[in-house]
Amino acid sequence: MKKHIRIKFVDFWDDFVPEKNIFYQLLCRHYDVELSDTPDYIFCSVFGEEHLRYDCVKIFYTGENQCPDFNLYDYALGFEHMTLGDRYMRLPICYLNRYQESFRLMQEKHTQPAPTKTGFCSFVVSNNNASEVRELFYNHLSTYKAISSGGRYKNNVGGPVADKLAFELKHKFSIAFENSSYPGYCTEKLVQAFAAQTVPIYWGDPTVADTFNEEAFINCNRYSSWDEVVEAVKRVDADDELYARMLGTPALKHPEEDSIEAKMEQLSAFLCHIMDLPYEQATRYNRVYWGRRYVKRMRQHAKAYRNSLRGIAERLYMKYFWKHRRKGILWKLDRLIKRFA
Repeated sequence: MKKHIRIKFVDFWDDFVPEKNIFYQLLCRHYDVELSDTPDYIFCSVFGEEHLRYDCVKIFYTGENQCPDFNLYDYALGFEHMTLGDRYMRLPICYLNRYQESFRLMQEKHTQPAPTKTGFCSFVVSNNNASEVRELFYNHLSTYKAISSGGRYKNNVGGPVADKLAFELKHKFSIAFENSSYPGYCTEKLVQAFAAQTVPIYWGDPTVADTFNEEAFINCNRYSSWDEVVEAVKRVDADDELYARMLGTPALKHPEEDSIEAKMEQLSAFLCHIMDLPYEQATRYNRVYWGRRYVKRMRQHAKAYRNSLRGIAERLYMKYFWKHRRKGILWKLDRLIKRFA
């Protein structure tokens, strides 16, 4: 008979569906899982502070460039390259459900025939809240050849493309820049560019070469200026043999160790270890005196922010404007809010 566990998901993105999440699906293989408002275990992310209302075992997950606060969470999954006993596992967002098909295509890309490329370079970005280096490089590379921008940001193809993969498949190169640069912070962007059988032009994670094969992409972190990166792109663009060799190079440096199958086994073991512990032994962060005071202070900060003019304005923005912004509306308003934030 399977062990019965009660879990809850809070502070995740707005279209998050618990039953379609990899954490829920993996747990259902081993346990009788109940989604409950009185949970024993909470999975929480960065989009709110609801987790502060609960005092149970907390498992934090982030797909953003944010380090877990282990004074608030018992366990965490994120981008950091670190070891913290049984409390942490590195799980980049590209391993989650919504990106697994792209990941598999990336793993197989070097075994597939090279597709016909009619365009030079794709650029599919809809989030304008990112490091300015993305725009700087876009402008630099545009002096060499025109770039096809298929997202809402800098769109020049008649509107946002419906299928990012199909759009990128038509191009030799893809600009795959993270929103920010931090060791370990490597999202789905590089994986999707590989899946489309392009040569990615990547900027972001300085440690990206530990996982991905530098012979298969242009790693901007290796160059001292954007002019040097543009020159590297020119060399590959002008050399058909070099370009074909890069397309035919496996994307992963350690394909067995970093495969979806291996990562899912690791994740399953991480979660099962937590659930199999006697409940009173599963807590990790300090809940006595200093730890209790820290949590209380965080609750006070969260309450003060919610009741502030800025907090109220943010809630109104998220409720009435956020989804419209994601659909490509109200960009000027979003830029104005960002300027004064």
